[in-house]
Order: sequence, then structure tokens, then C-alpha cells
Amino acid sequence: MNAKEANKISIITYLDQMGIRPSKVKAGYCFYYSPYREESTPSFKVSPSKNLWVDFGDGNAGGTLIDLVLKMNPAYTVPDAIREIETVNGSSFFLHQPAIPRPESSEETAAGIKIIKTKPLGNNSAISDYLQSRRILLDTAKEFCCEVYYRIGDNRYFGLGNPHENGWAIRNKYWKGCTAQGVSTYCNNSTDLCLFEGIFDLLSYKEMRKGDHYREDFMVLNSLANLQGYYSKINKYRRVNLFLDRDKAGKEAARKLMDSIAHCRDQSELFHPHKDLNEYWMSRENLGVKR
Repeated sequence: MNAKEANKISIITYLDQMGIRPSKVKAGYCFYYSPYREESTPSFKVSPSKNLWVDFGDGNAGGTLIDLVLKMNPAYTVPDAIREIETVNGSSFFLHQPAIPRPESSEETAAGIKIIKTKPLGNNSAISDYLQSRRILLDTAKEFCCEVYYRIGDNRYFGLGNPHENGWAIRNKYWKGCTAQGVSTYCNNSTDLCLFEGIFDLLSYKEMRKGDHYREDFMVLNSLANLQGYYSKINKYRRVNLFLDRDKAGKEAARKLMDSIAHCRDQSELFHPHKDLNEYWMSRENLGVKR
């Protein structure tokens, strides 16, 4: 398969095969939650007729299927992306344009996830490789995550899971979701709190602070939509460091927090010009910068 052939494969079909469904279908376009970054409002748009995508929450990034695979796998080269498409393609993909799928609500998705079992990290090589692709060491992730095996309908899946008060936030190389909405908290009896949007931002922070024995509490929102009910808990801390994404939604959430809670500090300049802390950490690793 060459690049031209790979880009003939439907983006919608590719995402569907990965378990990623549109949040809504409007005027012939499919809107998704971005498959490669955390967001609270679906801003990832796919044109079925043109077989192109655009992510309005990522500076209007967009392009072909190969461009999308490269976004979902930052360490990949173009030949890597083509091989990935070939691997997933098998006999399930079609070169003709499929019908526009019916959108699936987040409530339906959440209700359909059935946890089968959990295991400590290190048993499943695909999950371990996924962590490595995000430049996170297994020992770092073991403190916060485990392997989660789950079922949606008759199909069985697995992913990296971090627990929260109402269930699990789960993600793998191709999909992210949750059994219910909820915030993950990790308490170390500290008066200082670090607040993150996603689990990979926390794991990146821990990698960056290796050897630092300063005690902090951590909170992972898993979605900015979960922030509203946590202002009172956040306000109890002496100091709150915000590591929210540098997109429009993340900046707005940081502004509201700082307007409401005087001891909140926006730390997003640490990873400027990158979108989030994990993207920054991966760029440092790719440049060969030592920890």
C-alpha cells in the first residue's frame, strides 16, 4: 500500500473500527471528540464526501487519514502510518465511501461499558507499548493506573485505566472513554494541589519530577466538564498549580479558577508552545533531552 491508496480509506470507517463513534452528525458532517487529545466539547469534524478531517480545537489542524494517524501516533513517520493503516485495514475497511453513521451519545457509550477485570500494569505488552509511545515508564504509571479489560456489547477490549470516584477513565491507542464521569484524586496529605486535565499530563509531571521528594496532592479531571463541582475541594488547598491544556477551553477554565480562587496559579507556560504537558514531555524526549 502506498500513501495514495492509504488515503482512499475512509476516515469514518477507520475511526469506527477503532471504536470511536461520532458525537453528532450535522449537515452531512460527523463531529467527534478529538481522538488524540482531551476535550469537553466535540470539535473534531470529518467530511465523508471529501474524506478529510479538521480539529477546530487544535488550531484547525487537519488533513488526510495519514495525517490523522500521524497525529494519533506522534512518534510515527509516514511509512509507519501506512503500515499502521495496513495492519488495521485487513478485510474490514472499504475503499468506497460508507454511509454516514448514526451518532452515539456519551451516555450510551458509558452505559455500555462493562468492566470484566483489572490487572497490574506489565501483563499486557500492547498497553505497555502504549505507555512507552507516550514516553511514560511502567513504574511511573503503576502508581496511578492499571490494565482494564472491558466489554461493549459483545466485543471485548482492554486499555489503560485510572480510577475515579464513579468508576474508570479508560484509554488505549485508538479510543478513550469512561464508565461514568468522575474526577481522580491522589492524596498525599499535602496542602498543595496539582490539577491536570488528563492522566498522561499527571504521568508526564511525575516523570519530569523524578527524584523530587516534595509532597503534593494530585487531581485529574478526566474532562473539564467535571470541574464545576470541585471548586470547594480545590479551595481548601493552600496553593493550587494548574496544568490545564493551552487550548481555548483549558485557558478559559484556568481563568475562571484563578478568578474564583486566589491561590490558583496557571503553570501552562511551562509547556509553551505545546498543547499539554504530555506533548511537551514527548518533545523533550524526542530531542534527546535528559530527565
